[in-house]
Amino acid sequence: MAFLGKSEFPLLRMLGVESKQINVVDRRSNESFVEKVYGDDVMKVFYGHPAGLAVTTKLLTNRVLSNIYGAYNDSAASKHKIEDFVEALGIDITECSKDLVEYVSFNDFFARKLRPGARVITEEDKAVASPGDGRLLVFPQIDDATVSYVKWAPISLFDLFNKNQELADRYRNGACAVLRLCPADYHRFHFPVAGKVGITKTVPGLLHSVSPYALEQGLPVYCLNKRTLCELKTNEMGTILQMEIGALFVGSIVQTYRAGTQVQRGDEKGYFKFGGSTCILFFEKGTVQFDDDLVRNSQNGLETLVKMGERLAMSLR
Repeated sequence: MAFLGKSEFPLLRMLGVESKQINVVDRRSNESFVEKVYGDDVMKVFYGHPAGLAVTTKLLTNRVLSNIYGAYNDSAASKHKIEDFVEALGIDITECSKDLVEYVSFNDFFARKLRPGARVITEEDKAVASPGDGRLLVFPQIDDATVSYVKWAPISLFDLFNKNQELADRYRNGACAVLRLCPADYHRFHFPVAGKVGITKTVPGLLHSVSPYALEQGLPVYCLNKRTLCELKTNEMGTILQMEIGALFVGSIVQTYRAGTQVQRGDEKGYFKFGGSTCILFFEKGTVQFDDDLVRNSQNGLETLVKMGERLAMSLR
């Protein structure tokens, strides 16, 4: 959101809008840190006050604006943004597969691939790997057919799955993992286990932010936003449903795999263009057990920072 500037808006002080402190646990160090929110002032304008929320909902979440901004970020005119973006968010460019000067646009860098070996895919039998880098919440058992979290509006599976009752019934009382990506993160997503993958169906929708600023406004963001549904049939964990959710100014969710093929754990599925976005995994009842640290942090209201390929859960079958 750097296009609106970095300095604090005086209007925010007048309205009494405060910055949100987002606490995250770094899984590798087991230490908590306060997340640096890219475009914090902008999020406060868009979602920190009823007036801003009304404008955001009516004007900023539509596909037209996303397409215009996306076209700019795809163009060579946006290349100049890359260095400032890297510096502002402290991105480790040694992980990139190319040198910065080789990227032809901002989105080219944003959807960057990593060099070989930058991520380690767990090789444990029956393990579920993280589909991407991000901040993770796990739900060991969905409450009947609703995903609920103390800071969110309840999420109905029926609504989330585009009123598909068969899917809602399949994952009723199952488990799910919600991976929130921030702008600084690696924005390609991968398959969590081996299996036969189906087609990815797109559900049209709005493009609200998926940041806590939006999620804590009582908006069922995941049910409102553009999203995808893809079934991954496995030998040991039943059928896993993998979902990607678009976000503010993120109208493009690009799939790079081939439907109907057998994929391996860690194979690339696709990527997001500019913005923070979300991946959600749904598991049938009684098929997986999440790692204890992820469950503990989630129960304490804390997201866990994970990297693509890390073990998240084990099969119970």
